[in-house]
Amino acid sequence: MKVVEETRTRLRLQHRPITKWLSGISIFAVCLSFLIYCLFFDAASARLNCDRLSSNQINCELKRFNLLGNAEKLKIFDPQEAYMITRSGSKGGKTYQVVVVTSFGEYALLSHLSYQVNQEVAFQINDFISSQRSSLLVQQNQRNHIFFISLLMLILMTVGVFLATSPVSNCTFYKTLNKVLIERKGLRGQTIIEHPLEQIICIDIQEKQFKYSKLYRSVIIMKFGKNIPINPEYSDENSIRHAVFRINSFLRNSQ
Repeated sequence: MKVVEETRTRLRLQHRPITKWLSGISIFAVCLSFLIYCLFFDAASARLNCDRLSSNQINCELKRFNLLGNAEKLKIFDPQEAYMITRSGSKGGKTYQVVVVTSFGEYALLSHLSYQVNQEVAFQINDFISSQRSSLLVQQNQRNHIFFISLLMLILMTVGVFLATSPVSNCTFYKTLNKVLIERKGLRGQTIIEHPLEQIICIDIQEKQFKYSKLYRSVIIMKFGKNIPINPEYSDENSIRHAVFRINSFLRNSQ
């Protein structure tokens, strides 16, 4: 918060919630990128279709479908085995994924299904390779998982928009009009708070302990126990103390 105008009869301060704006824009951009990935690039379902052309020749086609139904097709020749890999996350969670091994490389199926489901798929593929059955059809579906992640991204994007559109606060003290006017204006609308100067007891500082530091905001202490924050967001100590000093000096000179 800073003083943007000071005359003998008027003092105007302004607070721009830049931290909220930057946080909101960052959250929105990251979540939008992840949402695009979920919708267009991440596989929501997969289908593996294999045909035995001869006793020692098997051809397969792997189709991966995104949430919008678009398919990616992969030809798999001479599958030799299928195995399941386990990945451990940083918080102890585990994910499982079936990988089909061929002479030409490895082909992964979906990665957000349970251990039992992946184990069953690996067993079906290996059983088909070792048997003489003529065809195999295996399907996997993780649409619920992708849909949930996409919904979560939309919710976080809404939070990002809310932060990015936080209003600018303007607080003006008028000696000639004998009032204080607080205006909060942004894309979400405008709020105006108005009180006579004689109802002001003092200008105080509120502090709040966050994870790594304390932040501060200036508050108008009114009669009848009413407190009005000049800047709703907490900010650094130096700018708040300087603003409060200037306000108190201005109000003392008006008495």
